[in-house]
Amino acid sequence: MNQACFECDYKQVDKVAQLVQMDEMEKSALKKEVQAYLKQCDMQQSNPAIMAEIWSLITKRIHQPDPYASIKHEYNQKMLAWLPEIQAAIGQDLNKVLKVAIAANLIDFSAKDLLEDEQVRQLLLNAPTPQLAHDDSMSLFASVHHAKRLLYLGDNCGEIVIDRYLIECLKQFYPQIEVTYAVRGKAIVNDVTLQDADEIGMSVVARIISNGDGSLGTVLERTSEAFQDTFAKADVVIAKGQGNYEGLKGCRKENLYFLFMSKCALVSHWAKVPLNGIVCLKNSRG
Repeated sequence: MNQACFECDYKQVDKVAQLVQMDEMEKSALKKEVQAYLKQCDMQQSNPAIMAEIWSLITKRIHQPDPYASIKHEYNQKMLAWLPEIQAAIGQDLNKVLKVAIAANLIDFSAKDLLEDEQVRQLLLNAPTPQLAHDDSMSLFASVHHAKRLLYLGDNCGEIVIDRYLIECLKQFYPQIEVTYAVRGKAIVNDVTLQDADEIGMSVVARIISNGDGSLGTVLERTSEAFQDTFAKADVVIAKGQGNYEGLKGCRKENLYFLFMSKCALVSHWAKVPLNGIVCLKNSRG
């Protein structure tokens, strides 16, 4: 974990405290618990793994396992309502669908403040226009063309609706692929769980599995044996979101592709892309 991650982690404490209307005394006590944990934790861990422990402290203090549940449902429903307009604008052009799917990664309550609905809608409708900050999409499509098993690692609520459309389009172009969509093992911030996948109908286009862990991203050593087996056997892995990039970058896996919006200076530095750039990046250690 990098020291630069502390600010985002502490900010999440403030966001949840405001959401559940926690009083100042309780919030102060929670921040002290988080500070105590960070002083003694293994800083060689990735921030997604450390955030899992911080989230556990938060939810125990507020006695709510999923404080963002109603907001996640709201964003899923909004995106389902906007989907026909997005589909009409981009059709099944894979390059355009890919860009919109990556742009949808902006719906992130851990790294971004909430945007107004119209801002989100316009950003998604305009997403096909700009170039990707890093573009390995041709390599991705070539890998999928030769693949049988595709594992798609989900990230955020709302965004999952566009994930479903991207998977649908990939299956239209590459009908031989068998797609598995992986969600978090339990709620953390606004990351997708089995409930979100069920709500938006992901089972229509993919088999759904839990990764068995509650990290803010995929941290392989913390995931279930079943998930690790699926990951190992996948011919191609698409990992959505900054948290999955933080957790998996540099791991030894062929045909692993990261799709995300870079939301902080540290990740921009690692990926060599500008802040807020949308990225399709092939893993550097296949």
